[in-house]
Amino acid sequence: MGTLVTEYLKEKGYGVNLLRIDKSNSYIFEDCYIRANQANEIAKVSAVELYVEIHINAGGGSGSEVCVTGKSEVANQYAAKISTSLSSALSLPNRGVKTRNLIVLNNTVMPAILVECLFADSYDADVYNSEVIARAIVNGLVGVDNSNDGEWKFGWNRNDVGWWYCNDTKNKYYYTSQNGWKEIDEEWYIFDSRGYALQNSWCYDEEIKSWYYLDSNCKMVRGNKGKPLWIWIDSGCYAFNEHGQMYCDCITPDGYRVGINGEWLEI
Repeated sequence: MGTLVTEYLKEKGYGVNLLRIDKSNSYIFEDCYIRANQANEIAKVSAVELYVEIHINAGGGSGSEVCVTGKSEVANQYAAKISTSLSSALSLPNRGVKTRNLIVLNNTVMPAILVECLFADSYDADVYNSEVIARAIVNGLVGVDNSNDGEWKFGWNRNDVGWWYCNDTKNKYYYTSQNGWKEIDEEWYIFDSRGYALQNSWCYDEEIKSWYYLDSNCKMVRGNKGKPLWIWIDSGCYAFNEHGQMYCDCITPDGYRVGINGEWLEI
């Protein structure tokens, strides 16, 4: 699987480092630490945008999912797109992005995701096709082949990967992460390095030192002055002020305690 993903990415002009550890472990999870360390060594001499680990799931479930540590807008964004792409390509349920405490995710210095393509011990196995899966992962990572060939319209455009905003149809200019936050029709959005609007993703603003969240419509979630907006995200409940900033390590204006990571604390 990894070999096919590498091949397809290189066909599109992307650089890939393939890490494969095929030996018996001398201690539990040794291979996980080795892969993470190898990736970190590569990152010392090369720019690495994303660490991707590909697995086949087990446990009797059904569908595709992608695991992340939580609050990396880059990892979350890629994870959501790959999970959607796999689900569509295999006609399986989309289990979405899952926050997990995993060795390879916690020990890599770059954004990291772990892809669970389908379940080997359920009817999912009937649709297993390594080429289809590899293509779906690549499409989630970099977009489908014809994503830039169709007619562009001024404003919002969409393909199988996500939404982007074109501000010049003649030259096909569009917003990217270099443009920072953009206010469009009184709502705030932010885009990744490829130009796709962040969706169902966390975003950390280094300048302001605050966390934000982009919802299923790619909009920054915001509360009102003195009245936070509370949202359940994965297993935690978080509050946001009128500027979209997540409350953390404080008492919110409506009287609730939130921890250093922003989660509501039951006291």
